[in-house]
Amino acid sequence: MSGNQRPRYSPERVSADLRERIADGRWPPGRVLTYADIQQVYGVSRETVATALARLREAGLVETRRMGTRPKVVGESWRSATGTSIQDDITQHVREQVAKGVYRPGDRIPPLAALAAEYAVSVATARRAIRPLLHEGILITIRPRGTFVASRGAPGPSEAA
Repeated sequence: MSGNQRPRYSPERVSADLRERIADGRWPPGRVLTYADIQQVYGVSRETVATALARLREAGLVETRRMGTRPKVVGESWRSATGTSIQDDITQHVREQVAKGVYRPGDRIPPLAALAAEYAVSVATARRAIRPLLHEGILITIRPRGTFVASRGAPGPSEAA
């Protein structure tokens, strides 16, 4: 292999390295594992990631909550009660922050990328999580400035300016 070629990782090698990351705490209990993140770290295909994660599931090191959800490292209980999703957790968390006054009318909430990073989800999931709050009038979006807590009266862009 020449010096500029990237080594190809097998599912066995990826799963072995992930086991090591889990064992030494670099990937702690409760960490959500995304296919895209693993693909980026190892430069492998989605199929290789799926095979590696299947091996970790069989070993009891990662789990999925229900079909179609991202796997996470075993060891920390799921944040939400049965039947709710991380998306619902984010919605409820932002709603509680507004109710407690952490975010007051006119305050900008964290950007979608920051919410996504905090919960280890995609930006699309964070966007879907705040959508109900926009529909309820709790939040308003002013492009390109961001998303703000709406005033309790008739929300409008001038209130968050």
